[in-house]
Amino acid sequence: MKTNIVIVVLLAILLPSCTPGMPTQEIEVTKNVPTEVSFTEVVMTQAPVVTQEPTATAMDMPTEAPTKIPPSCLTLLTPLDGAEIPAIGKITFSWSPLNEATFYALNIMLPSGEIVSFETEQTFRDQYMEVFSAGGAYQWRVIAQDRKRKEICSSELATFNKPASKQPNQPKNDDKKKK
Repeated sequence: MKTNIVIVVLLAILLPSCTPGMPTQEIEVTKNVPTEVSFTEVVMTQAPVVTQEPTATAMDMPTEAPTKIPPSCLTLLTPLDGAEIPAIGKITFSWSPLNEATFYALNIMLPSGEIVSFETEQTFRDQYMEVFSAGGAYQWRVIAQDRKRKEICSSELATFNKPASKQPNQPKNDDKKKK
């Protein structure tokens, strides 16, 4: 491996010097070796492109592309991740504040996959759980938004479980009976 690197560096330095009158440019290339050893080499080329003979180790190394996932900037406080909550009653969803945020969107994903969203300017939201009649695993996250309601960042997902809640009996409509 070291021999291949030395040869590549020597070729990169010698080849441009064989062409008179061509400007050269210095480029710094950083490589990460799978053994967690990092090194830097300086290569002189005619163009800002560094080429290297492929080697077995270079071809086997995975390349990582940058991702466009918004950073996690909020910490969910309550309910705790994995909490068991009652079927009925008020639960306070809360999270850490973000100075740049004007609005927060609390998104709750029901066991069915449907997402219910609540917007607030505060760092908490009280929610009566009997509104969600289904029992099972729920997920929730909070999205911080600027004053134009553009997403700044979001929290990680958290989960909670709740038993099914019975819907209150609807009053009977006497008009339907008379017909």
